[in-house]
Amino acid sequence: MISSLYSGISGLNANTQKMSVVGDNIANVNTTGFKSTEISFDNLINKSAAGYTGMEIGSGVLLSDVSYNWGQGTLERTTNPYDMAISGKGFFIVQTDDGEQFYTRAGEFDFDEEGNLVNPEGYVVQGYAIPAGVDPPADPAAGLVPITIDPEVYQDITVDEDGVYYGVVKDPDAANFGQKVALFQIAVCDVNDKSSMAKMSGNLYTKVTPGLPETFGIPETFGLGAVTPSTLEMSNVDLAKEFVNMIVAQRAFSANSKVITTSDEILQELVNLKR
Repeated sequence: MISSLYSGISGLNANTQKMSVVGDNIANVNTTGFKSTEISFDNLINKSAAGYTGMEIGSGVLLSDVSYNWGQGTLERTTNPYDMAISGKGFFIVQTDDGEQFYTRAGEFDFDEEGNLVNPEGYVVQGYAIPAGVDPPADPAAGLVPITIDPEVYQDITVDEDGVYYGVVKDPDAANFGQKVALFQIAVCDVNDKSSMAKMSGNLYTKVTPGLPETFGIPETFGLGAVTPSTLEMSNVDLAKEFVNMIVAQRAFSANSKVITTSDEILQELVNLKR
C-alpha cells in the first residue's frame, strides 16, 4: 500500500510538469520564433537486494527528457524591412557587449543609432563583411563580424533576399558618392546536435555542451536555410495538440489522485482491523 502512495505522488508530480510544459507552449503561441517544448517520462523500478528478477513491480514515473520541436513555424510579412526569417535549418547569431554569442530564430532586427543591427535586447547580429569593390556573396572564411553600418557614411540601407545589406554612399567627397554598395551578408549557423541546446529568455538559445560541431555559412549553403527579409517566423505551437495534451494531463492527474485516496482508505481499513 505504501508503494502505491509513492507511485501516485510521482504521477502527480509528472503530470504537474506536463501541465507546466503545456501552459508554457500555449502562452507562447504568438511568440516570434518560438519552438514548442515536449516532455517525456520513464517508468521507475527499484532494484531489490537480489537484483532484477523479473518479478519487480513499478514504483512510479519520473521525468526523462525535455526536448524542443524544431519544426518550421509559419512565415508572416511585416512592415519592417530589416525583419528576417529563416526557412529551413539554422539560426541567426547575436552577440552581447561582453562578446558572448547566442542563437535565435526570432529575426526581429533593426538598426540602432550607432548603426548596429540589433535584436530587441540590443544584441548585435553577426554576419560576414563584404570588402569594398567585391560583389556578393560574402566569404565565410573571413570570419564572423558584427553587422555595423556607419550612418555617417551610408544611407538608405536595404537588404535583399540573400541577406546582403547594401548602403548608399552619402559623402559627396567620396569617389563612389551616391553609389549602392554591398557591405555585409547575414550569417546562419546550424548546431548539428540540437539536443545540446537550451532555451533562454528573449527567444535565445545557448549550447549546454560547448565545442560540439556547428555549421557556419551564408544562407542556402552547406544545407542551411534561406532567409526572407520583411518577414518573421512565428511560433510552431499546435494549439489543438496542446489542448489534447492538457486533457490527458488533467485526467492522469485525477487518476493518480484517486490512487492516493484509495490507498489511504485501504490503509485506514487495515488500521481499523486492530481495534
